[in-house]
Amino acid sequence: MDLYLIRHADALDLGERGVTADEERPLSKKGEKQAAQIAAGLQRRGVQLDLLLTSPLVRARQTADALLRHGAPLVTDLQACDELAPGTKRKKLARALLATGKNVVGLVGHQPDLGTFTAWLIGAADVQLEFAKAGVAYVRCDEVPRKGGGTLVWLVTPEWLA
Repeated sequence: MDLYLIRHADALDLGERGVTADEERPLSKKGEKQAAQIAAGLQRRGVQLDLLLTSPLVRARQTADALLRHGAPLVTDLQACDELAPGTKRKKLARALLATGKNVVGLVGHQPDLGTFTAWLIGAADVQLEFAKAGVAYVRCDEVPRKGGGTLVWLVTPEWLA
């Protein structure tokens, strides 16, 4: 299974434009541009996702929606995934990925969870990988997503995708 782990793009700060709940923070103008950059960058590299899963939080959903909108033929199937919400256990997310039955899956989520999950996949659970906002990691799993079952192919910033 090939996994493209994508941190949501830049979002408004709490209190900005009246946003009072973290889970309701929308993308900023910068974030909207970053999301379009992700889609274009992945397309240029020939990536085609069988499925794109997104955290239910607004900023992640908006990032995923932008990938869908700007990314044809990058992705055509988008689904919300509660296991990508902050604080979910790694094994629970791995089981959700396995249940998709797909081979190439994109995941739009949050830090530090994406970094922790990526480190777990590559067998470095005590390491914290840092994802920039709109950063993307590509992890190739030998069979199924499990601890130590993956290889980090690349981890890039949005500028690299531009």
